[in-house]
Amino acid sequence: MRIAREYMTYLSRVLTERALAEKLISAPDPHPVTEAIHRAIEHEFAVEDRINEEARAILSAHAEEMQRLGASYSDAFKKIKAELVRKHKVVL
Repeated sequence: MRIAREYMTYLSRVLTERALAEKLISAPDPHPVTEAIHRAIEHEFAVEDRINEEARAILSAHAEEMQRLGASYSDAFKKIKAELVRKHKVVL
């Protein structure tokens, strides 16, 4: 995850406050709205973490072959990650 959890909490609160102030939404209690926004942001940022883990698993499964071929881990990681992003149709 590229941003701190504290920042996600702050961002969620600010988004809720602005949406309420602009009358884009109405809610008697803003807390559930803030929590929902926080969960959505957290879920979106976790996508990259899951893709990174999947790429690492693929690399560890092919570690011997990579070592035999003299392949760079970082280059292979970038290529596998790019392929997984295309496969899962996500934007990072």
